Amino acid sequence: MKMLIAIDIDHTLVENEQANAALNQRLEVIRNHIYLVYVTSKSYASSHEQIAQIKLLKPDYLITSLGSEIYQQGVLLDQDWANYISKDWNRDTVWAIASQFSSLKPKPEREQTPWKFSFRLDMNASLDVIKDLRALLEFAGLKTEVIFSNGQDVDILPHNTSKGKAAAYLQQLLQIQPDATIICGGSGSDISLFQLPSPGIIVGNAQTELLWWYYNTRYSHHYLTHYPYAVGILEGFIYFDILSFSQIDTR
Repeated sequence: MKMLIAIDIDHTLVENEQANAALNQRLEVIRNHIYLVYVTSKSYASSHEQIAQIKLLKPDYLITSLGSEIYQQGVLLDQDWANYISKDWNRDTVWAIASQFSSLKPKPEREQTPWKFSFRLDMNASLDVIKDLRALLEFAGLKTEVIFSNGQDVDILPHNTSKGKAAAYLQQLLQIQPDATIICGGSGSDISLFQLPSPGIIVGNAQTELLWWYYNTRYSHHYLTHYPYAVGILEGFIYFDILSFSQIDTR
Protein backbone atom coordinates (compact mmCIF):
# COMPACT_ATOMS: atom_id res chain seq x y z
CA MET A 1 0.00 0.00 0.00
CA LYS A 2 1.31 3.43 -0.95
CA MET A 3 0.79 6.72 0.85
CA LEU A 4 -0.20 9.97 -0.87
CA ILE A 5 1.71 13.08 0.22
CA ALA A 6 0.25 16.35 -1.09
CA ILE A 7 2.40 19.45 -0.58
CA ASP A 8 1.40 23.03 -1.33
CA ILE A 9 4.17 24.91 -3.13
CA ASP A 10 3.11 28.54 -2.86
CA HIS A 11 3.66 29.33 0.82
CA THR A 12 5.32 26.12 1.90
CA LEU A 13 8.30 25.42 -0.36
CA VAL A 14 9.44 28.81 -1.57
CA GLU A 15 11.93 30.23 0.91
CA ASN A 16 14.74 28.01 2.14
CA GLU A 17 16.79 26.15 -0.49
CA GLN A 18 18.75 24.23 2.15
CA ALA A 19 15.54 23.09 3.86
CA ASN A 20 14.02 22.08 0.51
CA ALA A 21 17.12 19.96 -0.18
CA ALA A 22 16.72 18.27 3.21
CA LEU A 23 13.06 17.57 2.45
CA ASN A 24 13.98 16.15 -0.95
CA GLN A 25 16.47 13.86 0.73
CA ARG A 26 13.88 12.56 3.21
CA LEU A 27 11.29 12.06 0.47
CA GLU A 28 13.82 10.13 -1.62
CA VAL A 29 14.14 7.60 1.20
CA ILE A 30 10.42 6.74 0.97
CA ARG A 31 10.01 7.57 -2.75
CA ASN A 32 8.96 4.05 -3.77
CA HIS A 33 6.29 3.98 -1.07
CA ILE A 34 4.49 7.24 -1.85
CA TYR A 35 2.67 9.17 -4.51
CA LEU A 36 4.19 12.66 -4.39
CA VAL A 37 1.75 15.43 -5.32
CA TYR A 38 2.49 19.14 -5.52
CA VAL A 39 -0.40 21.60 -5.26
CA THR A 40 -0.37 25.24 -6.31
CA SER A 41 -2.63 28.18 -7.06
CA LYS A 42 -0.42 29.10 -10.00
CA SER A 43 -0.83 28.05 -13.62
CA TYR A 44 0.87 25.04 -15.16
CA ALA A 45 3.56 27.17 -16.83
CA SER A 46 4.34 29.16 -13.68
CA SER A 47 4.41 26.07 -11.47
CA HIS A 48 6.89 24.29 -13.74
CA GLU A 49 9.23 27.27 -13.56
CA GLN A 50 8.85 27.34 -9.77
CA ILE A 51 9.55 23.61 -9.37
CA ALA A 52 12.74 23.97 -11.41
CA GLN A 53 13.79 27.16 -9.63
CA ILE A 54 13.49 25.75 -6.12
CA LYS A 55 14.81 22.34 -7.19
CA LEU A 56 11.96 20.09 -6.11
CA LEU A 57 11.70 16.38 -6.82
CA LYS A 58 9.67 15.39 -9.87
CA PRO A 59 6.09 14.73 -8.70
CA ASP A 60 3.82 11.83 -9.56
CA TYR A 61 1.00 14.36 -9.94
CA LEU A 62 0.80 18.12 -10.14
CA ILE A 63 -2.39 19.97 -9.16
CA THR A 64 -2.31 23.51 -10.56
CA SER A 65 -4.56 26.55 -10.88
CA LEU A 66 -6.34 26.03 -7.55
CA GLY A 67 -7.30 22.47 -8.40
CA SER A 68 -8.68 23.08 -11.87
CA GLU A 69 -5.89 21.13 -13.61
CA ILE A 70 -4.23 17.81 -12.73
CA TYR A 71 -1.11 16.54 -14.50
CA GLN A 72 0.24 13.01 -14.27
CA GLN A 73 4.04 12.98 -13.90
CA GLY A 74 3.67 16.74 -13.87
CA VAL A 75 3.14 16.92 -17.65
CA LEU A 76 0.11 14.91 -18.87
CA LEU A 77 -3.26 16.63 -18.39
CA ASP A 78 -5.86 14.40 -16.74
CA GLN A 79 -8.62 14.71 -19.30
CA ASP A 80 -11.24 12.94 -17.16
CA TRP A 81 -10.89 15.61 -14.48
CA ALA A 82 -10.97 18.34 -17.13
CA ASN A 83 -14.17 16.92 -18.61
CA TYR A 84 -15.75 16.62 -15.17
CA ILE A 85 -15.17 20.24 -14.12
CA SER A 86 -16.12 21.56 -17.57
CA LYS A 87 -19.79 20.68 -16.99
CA ASP A 88 -21.84 23.90 -16.65
CA TRP A 89 -18.68 26.03 -17.11
CA ASN A 90 -19.40 28.92 -19.46
CA ARG A 91 -16.03 30.61 -19.72
CA ASP A 92 -16.99 33.44 -22.09
CA THR A 93 -19.99 34.54 -20.04
CA VAL A 94 -18.02 34.38 -16.78
CA TRP A 95 -15.38 36.66 -18.29
CA ALA A 96 -18.00 39.07 -19.65
CA ILE A 97 -19.47 39.49 -16.18
CA ALA A 98 -16.19 39.67 -14.23
CA SER A 99 -14.71 42.23 -16.62
CA GLN A 100 -17.49 44.67 -15.72
CA PHE A 101 -15.89 45.21 -12.30
CA SER A 102 -13.25 47.91 -12.74
CA SER A 103 -11.75 47.17 -9.32
CA LEU A 104 -10.81 43.65 -10.47
CA LYS A 105 -7.48 43.86 -12.28
CA PRO A 106 -6.70 40.79 -14.45
CA LYS A 107 -3.47 39.01 -13.66
CA PRO A 108 -0.98 38.30 -16.51
CA GLU A 109 -2.27 36.20 -19.38
CA ARG A 110 -0.26 33.14 -18.32
CA GLU A 111 -2.34 32.94 -15.13
CA GLN A 112 -5.61 32.82 -17.09
CA THR A 113 -6.45 29.23 -18.01
CA PRO A 114 -9.36 27.38 -19.66
CA TRP A 115 -10.82 26.73 -16.19
CA LYS A 116 -9.67 29.74 -14.15
CA PHE A 117 -9.80 33.53 -14.26
CA SER A 118 -7.44 35.34 -11.90
CA PHE A 119 -7.65 38.94 -10.71
CA ARG A 120 -6.24 41.24 -8.07
CA LEU A 121 -8.70 43.34 -6.12
CA ASP A 122 -7.81 47.02 -6.12
CA MET A 123 -6.40 47.85 -2.69
CA ASN A 124 -8.88 50.72 -2.29
CA ALA A 125 -11.91 48.65 -3.24
CA SER A 126 -14.54 47.41 -0.82
CA LEU A 127 -14.89 43.69 -0.15
CA ASP A 128 -18.49 44.15 -1.25
CA VAL A 129 -17.11 43.71 -4.76
CA ILE A 130 -16.64 39.99 -4.04
CA LYS A 131 -20.21 39.69 -2.77
CA ASP A 132 -21.56 41.58 -5.79
CA LEU A 133 -19.53 39.43 -8.20
CA ARG A 134 -20.88 36.22 -6.67
CA ALA A 135 -24.42 37.56 -6.76
CA LEU A 136 -24.20 38.62 -10.39
CA LEU A 137 -22.74 35.29 -11.49
CA GLU A 138 -25.51 33.47 -9.63
CA PHE A 139 -28.17 35.76 -11.10
CA ALA A 140 -26.87 34.88 -14.57
CA GLY A 141 -27.37 31.18 -13.76
CA LEU A 142 -23.65 30.44 -13.71
CA LYS A 143 -22.32 27.78 -11.34
CA THR A 144 -18.92 29.01 -10.19
CA GLU A 145 -16.53 29.13 -7.26
CA VAL A 146 -15.23 32.60 -6.41
CA ILE A 147 -12.17 32.29 -4.17
CA PHE A 148 -10.82 35.34 -2.34
CA SER A 149 -7.42 34.84 -0.71
CA ASN A 150 -4.28 36.67 0.43
CA GLY A 151 -6.34 39.80 0.97
CA GLN A 152 -6.24 40.61 -2.75
CA ASP A 153 -6.45 37.56 -5.01
CA VAL A 154 -9.78 36.79 -6.68
CA ASP A 155 -10.13 33.59 -8.71
CA ILE A 156 -13.18 32.30 -10.54
CA LEU A 157 -13.42 28.55 -11.18
CA PRO A 158 -16.01 25.94 -12.16
CA HIS A 159 -18.31 25.27 -9.20
CA ASN A 160 -17.04 21.73 -8.53
CA THR A 161 -13.38 22.74 -8.37
CA SER A 162 -10.93 23.26 -5.51
CA LYS A 163 -7.57 22.00 -4.35
CA GLY A 164 -9.34 19.67 -1.94
CA LYS A 165 -11.67 18.21 -4.56
CA ALA A 166 -8.74 17.61 -6.92
CA ALA A 167 -6.85 15.79 -4.14
CA ALA A 168 -9.96 13.73 -3.33
CA TYR A 169 -10.17 12.78 -7.02
CA LEU A 170 -6.59 11.49 -6.88
CA GLN A 171 -7.34 9.54 -3.71
CA GLN A 172 -10.17 7.79 -5.54
CA LEU A 173 -8.15 7.32 -8.73
CA LEU A 174 -5.20 5.80 -6.87
CA GLN A 175 -7.37 3.99 -4.30
CA ILE A 176 -5.69 5.75 -1.39
CA GLN A 177 -7.60 5.88 1.89
CA PRO A 178 -7.91 9.23 3.71
CA ASP A 179 -5.75 8.00 6.59
CA ALA A 180 -2.99 7.10 4.11
CA THR A 181 -2.83 10.70 2.88
CA ILE A 182 -0.78 13.55 4.35
CA ILE A 183 -1.68 17.13 3.46
CA CYS A 184 1.02 19.82 3.83
CA GLY A 185 0.21 23.48 3.33
CA GLY A 186 0.29 27.07 4.43
CA SER A 187 -1.87 29.06 2.01
CA GLY A 188 -5.35 30.42 2.67
CA SER A 189 -6.48 28.57 -0.46
CA ASP A 190 -5.34 25.29 1.15
CA ILE A 191 -8.34 25.20 3.46
CA SER A 192 -10.21 22.89 1.08
CA LEU A 193 -7.29 20.45 1.31
CA PHE A 194 -7.42 20.44 5.09
CA GLN A 195 -11.18 19.84 4.98
CA LEU A 196 -10.40 16.32 3.77
CA PRO A 197 -10.54 13.72 6.58
CA SER A 198 -6.78 13.19 6.32
CA PRO A 199 -3.83 14.04 8.57
CA GLY A 200 -2.57 17.52 7.84
CA ILE A 201 0.62 19.50 8.46
CA ILE A 202 0.08 23.27 8.67
CA VAL A 203 3.45 25.01 8.53
CA GLY A 204 4.38 27.66 11.08
CA ASN A 205 4.39 30.46 8.49
CA ALA A 206 0.81 29.73 7.40
CA GLN A 207 -1.26 32.66 6.17
CA THR A 208 -3.73 34.32 8.51
CA GLU A 209 -6.78 32.86 6.71
CA LEU A 210 -5.59 29.31 7.23
CA LEU A 211 -4.54 29.95 10.83
CA TRP A 212 -7.93 31.48 11.61
CA TRP A 213 -9.64 28.42 10.14
CA TYR A 214 -7.35 26.07 12.08
CA TYR A 215 -7.97 27.75 15.43
CA ASN A 216 -11.72 27.70 14.80
CA THR A 217 -11.86 24.01 13.86
CA ARG A 218 -9.12 22.38 15.94
CA TYR A 219 -9.35 19.01 14.22
CA SER A 220 -7.22 16.47 16.06
CA HIS A 221 -5.75 15.12 12.82
CA HIS A 222 -4.08 18.47 12.04
CA TYR A 223 -0.68 19.53 13.35
CA LEU A 224 0.48 23.17 13.39
CA THR A 225 4.27 23.17 13.28
CA HIS A 226 6.61 25.42 15.21
CA TYR A 227 8.90 25.88 12.21
CA PRO A 228 8.11 27.48 8.83
CA TYR A 229 8.28 26.22 5.25
CA ALA A 230 10.04 22.91 4.45
CA VAL A 231 11.49 22.69 7.96
CA GLY A 232 7.92 22.69 9.23
CA ILE A 233 7.03 19.82 6.90
CA LEU A 234 9.96 17.81 8.24
CA GLU A 235 8.76 18.57 11.77
CA GLY A 236 5.31 17.33 10.77
CA PHE A 237 6.78 14.16 9.23
CA ILE A 238 8.40 13.40 12.59
CA TYR A 239 5.12 14.11 14.42
CA PHE A 240 3.16 11.73 12.15
CA ASP A 241 6.06 9.25 11.97
CA ILE A 242 6.09 9.42 8.16
CA LEU A 243 9.80 8.75 7.71
CA SER A 244 9.39 5.24 9.08
CA PHE A 245 6.84 4.48 6.38
CA SER A 246 9.51 2.82 4.22
CA GLN A 247 9.91 0.16 6.90
CA ILE A 248 6.35 -1.05 6.35
CA ASP A 249 6.11 -4.38 4.53
CA THR A 250 4.29 -3.52 1.29
CA ARG A 251 4.27 -7.01 -0.18
